[in-house]
Amino acid sequence: MKITQFAIAAGLAAGLLAGTALAQEKTLTMIVIEGGDTTAMQAVVDAYKAEHPDVAINLQPYPFAQFFQVAELRLRSAETGIDLVYVDAPLLASYASRGFLSPIDAAIDTSALVPAALDAGRYEGTQFALPINNSAQVLYFNKALFEAAGITPPAGLTEGETASQVEVDTLASSERWTWEQVAEAARALTVFEGGRTTTYGFTVEQFGELYQLQPFGESLGSPVIGPDGYTAAGYLDSEAWTKGATFWGNLYNEWAVSPKSLGYGEAASLFGNGQLAMFAGGTWNLPILSATDVDFGVAPYPYFEGGSVVTPTGSWYVGVNAASANQAEAMAFASYLTTSDAGTKVWFDSLQQLPTYTPLLDTISTSADYDAFPQNVFRLGVYDSLNTAKARPVTAAYGQLQDAFRTAFVDIANGVPVADALASAVQKFEAAASRVAQ
Repeated sequence: MKITQFAIAAGLAAGLLAGTALAQEKTLTMIVIEGGDTTAMQAVVDAYKAEHPDVAINLQPYPFAQFFQVAELRLRSAETGIDLVYVDAPLLASYASRGFLSPIDAAIDTSALVPAALDAGRYEGTQFALPINNSAQVLYFNKALFEAAGITPPAGLTEGETASQVEVDTLASSERWTWEQVAEAARALTVFEGGRTTTYGFTVEQFGELYQLQPFGESLGSPVIGPDGYTAAGYLDSEAWTKGATFWGNLYNEWAVSPKSLGYGEAASLFGNGQLAMFAGGTWNLPILSATDVDFGVAPYPYFEGGSVVTPTGSWYVGVNAASANQAEAMAFASYLTTSDAGTKVWFDSLQQLPTYTPLLDTISTSADYDAFPQNVFRLGVYDSLNTAKARPVTAAYGQLQDAFRTAFVDIANGVPVADALASAVQKFEAAASRVAQ
């Protein structure tokens, strides 16, 4: 009887302790981009949970096309049901200026993060977000389609070959194709059969997006807006941007080498099906394309002849909602995701995006694990991030700029005259930006 009573008492005590532990468990909510980003973030969450069983993290994914609007609405409403949020680098100023994000805990050691990436998470001297990763854009090309057309492909990294960081640096600095070479090859690679296009020569992954297309004008010498962050006249409608936008329009109209209105992820799908000879896209496509039967190579992101080499950069950050009731727990996860050996490695292994954590960058540059294709493509990302990458404009009106730019370049692809589209974008952005600046 004593044994039975002791067992019952012990069971009750254990139950009470378990109930207390359960009651003390913190549940955090994070809004993210659906798809591969959610899968990768879940892997980090699972690793974090194994080390911190008292913290649960619930991911709420949204499609890329809807994410920015959803994040804006939920943060603006000071919703306490969000603890952590994906922050696109150029939107940081807008979020921080309106009090949406909490300053990052000063106790978090950020010394191992790439300084430029860390700086992009600051607003008026205060750190408001931590970089999850950086990004690198490259030119993917289908080797079989080039061979069938009798065209020499760009110098690049391919299956069966190795490349040291020094060799990749040489490729990027002296063997990079121009956009003019891309267009010439694309015209020869595009195939029309039965009144329709069966193989396209070239496209970009992010149709009409400033992130993808900023190098078009920047390579030719003009930023997209002025240094005040609110002026587009003389910049977006400059001679440089007019030339870059004309090239963009020719891809879809005069040359008809690019498919119109591709959704996110569709370029990689067309390429994987053998219906696209080249596309400019992120290194995150490597695992997707490696799972296909396409024999492909990867070349550096192009530039305009006579212009400078400019490549897209910047990516997602993590911020803590200022309205969250779980500030300490949210900061702890943000730190694990971005500044720990374990968190950064899980993220990189899952999503294959260029790190901002310098120990991991050093590993990419020096470890023999990254000598062979496709892992050596990340060495191309390391080169561009240190030499050619140009961040998007820092302005509290970035959302308004992105909308005006996207509208203009979608219109141009659909045949609207370049001068008209750019003039409209300037007027639209400056009218919206003036309200933000007030």
